[in-house]
Amino acid sequence: MRFNLGAAAIGCLVLLASSGMSSAQKLERAQPPAVGDKSLYSWSLNNKAQNLEYEVTSVTDYAMQAAQRVGGKEFNFALDKNGDYAQGMCISNGQQCTFTPGVKFADFPLEKGKKWITTFAVKGETFTADVTQERQVDKFEKVKVPGGEFEAVKVSFSGSIKGVDAKGKPFSGKEDGTDWFAVVNGKLRLIKTVYRNSFGEKATQELVSLAKQ
Repeated sequence: MRFNLGAAAIGCLVLLASSGMSSAQKLERAQPPAVGDKSLYSWSLNNKAQNLEYEVTSVTDYAMQAAQRVGGKEFNFALDKNGDYAQGMCISNGQQCTFTPGVKFADFPLEKGKKWITTFAVKGETFTADVTQERQVDKFEKVKVPGGEFEAVKVSFSGSIKGVDAKGKPFSGKEDGTDWFAVVNGKLRLIKTVYRNSFGEKATQELVSLAKQ
């Protein structure tokens, strides 16, 4: 069976951010990116890599919509009015997924040692599941990806999964991973995600390039 959220795997393009990291290493929330902003990532699923592109199509206060494009397919991506992840491509199975309520990938302000829990239902094309994640800010560190080297905040997570597949067969399991976020041109970008679950799925997502409107 193939399961995963998005940037818990994430296919998270952009979270809401501050204009920069302070000397005290704290990150505050600010407005979303502009319509037309694009990001290109390398998405690797079980060691097979593809290009994954995001293009912002709509912005209202903290809400945002974008198109995700990979392998000739297009997915709907959205952050809700709270800036939480509401829909997008599940990066460990390539399915369109929705999340109710939205997944709180970042609980601002972000600072070392902060912890939070996010609980949600995820619905994919071949499954539905209830997920509870524990997330925490580990530290601020430099991370190197194809798009360059960034001073980033490292957020680790672990979670429990319980759901049913399209045939009604129940399943349960665990997941864990790490997200790295960095401020680039005044906006907080997802720089890298590493994800795995107890179903044998492994996925990574790394920033390749950014195109400013």
